[in-house]
Amino acid sequence: MIQEAQTMTSNFSQIVAIAGAVAASHTRSVYVHSFVLPQTASRPQQQHQQHPASYRANSSPSAVSDDVSSISTPSRPKAIIFDLDGCLWRPEMYELVWFSKGQGAPFTPDPDANDGTLLSVAGEPVRLIGNVRDVMRELYESPDWEGVAVGISSRTDEPDWARELLRKFEIAEGGDAAAQHPIVLQDVFEQGPVEIAKDGKIKHFQRIANKLGISFGDMLFFDNESGNCKEVARLGVTVAYCPDGVTNQIWEVALEAFPQTGGEVIGIDLFGYDSLEGAQRFY
Repeated sequence: MIQEAQTMTSNFSQIVAIAGAVAASHTRSVYVHSFVLPQTASRPQQQHQQHPASYRANSSPSAVSDDVSSISTPSRPKAIIFDLDGCLWRPEMYELVWFSKGQGAPFTPDPDANDGTLLSVAGEPVRLIGNVRDVMRELYESPDWEGVAVGISSRTDEPDWARELLRKFEIAEGGDAAAQHPIVLQDVFEQGPVEIAKDGKIKHFQRIANKLGISFGDMLFFDNESGNCKEVARLGVTVAYCPDGVTNQIWEVALEAFPQTGGEVIGIDLFGYDSLEGAQRFY
């Protein structure tokens, strides 16, 4: 009897462990078009591979062939464009107008913070969000991104304040070895294209395409506003919806899903809250 009880306990524990693993594997999925794209463990360091369409459609690792040569590796983006307010930092500039009663710039480092927070004239903190520092440092330092344009498309309410934040937000130390200057956001976007203007995202991307001489399908865009995402995606741009800022997860997912030129938006769904569809349901 004792041996039988121990065997039953062991079997039950194994069942619980398996059930937990299955549940965990379905906690967060990436929605692209009408199929589900499971999140992968990591993105290769030297190349950005996309799983074949059959894998994405079936959502099953068993659908992936063991023959590496059967996996298609599309071209990387020729341009990666970011929104600013609510995508790279918070609060947004229009919020600072209210919080600080119009007292935004000049911004100064917060002496009590060790995360690079900047303070407005009125003492309101402005912080980089998500994993912006990690992503920007990768774009600036990794040889994988040589030749790829890194730009901005923003309709911020206070362009001058935004440009100052770009100059003052530090992402790494030792950008200029001789002068010991840190690397700042502006360094990442130095070559542009930079569109900080009120006339709408469509016109931003039309100008970007003309400046760079590339198609909309060659671009990857990150934005925290669903309306902007839908609008730009209709052009054929691969668009990633990031309501929590540019996180490592949405960065990896967007690169893996690129290109998506059918007008749909890439998003991460956690019980319906973080995806574009979730935002529509709850707001």
